[in-house]
Amino acid sequence: MTTQTLENLKPEAAKNGIGLGLISLVLGVISAYLLVNAASMMAIFLVPILIGLLIPLGIAIFFCIDLRKKIGGFWNLRQATSGIFIMFLIAYVISTAGNLVFTKFIEPDMAASIQSTVIDATSEMMQKQGMEQDAIDKKVEEMNADFEKKAHGTVMQNIQGHVIGIIIVFVFALLFGAIFKKEKPLAVFEE
Repeated sequence: MTTQTLENLKPEAAKNGIGLGLISLVLGVISAYLLVNAASMMAIFLVPILIGLLIPLGIAIFFCIDLRKKIGGFWNLRQATSGIFIMFLIAYVISTAGNLVFTKFIEPDMAASIQSTVIDATSEMMQKQGMEQDAIDKKVEEMNADFEKKAHGTVMQNIQGHVIGIIIVFVFALLFGAIFKKEKPLAVFEE
């Protein structure tokens, strides 16, 4: 790999990270609105898997392949992991900051709406299964307590959550780096 293409790795990874972060942010907002309007437990289960996992995974794969092409088509594991980590870290920061702005200033009642939708759907599902009202009420209380606990985390818990998030980003970057590395052939022998 030439020095010129290696110099392009970090800026190109940053550009792809911005794109991935913005797409993740938009998908997160769409997912939140779909969850608020979800009519069934199945929708509450499928929306996060589809919009929160499968679509972003496909887009991340596209951006990894695009990044490899932009730097010449070849990179070793270290270069792949480094570039992908930069891309994923920037995407994580943009998505997290955007979601914070969205939930604090644009739609401050969104979390409560999602909580209400999930609890209502869970309660309805439990009623259809023939569970006793006492068991349903107990489960609803537990869910409300869990939501409340998560909504009012301490500063230390938030910092710890972001550190864990960055570690997870690195692990995924390492995994994607191993998958998308492509070493330049040493030599081609012709007979």
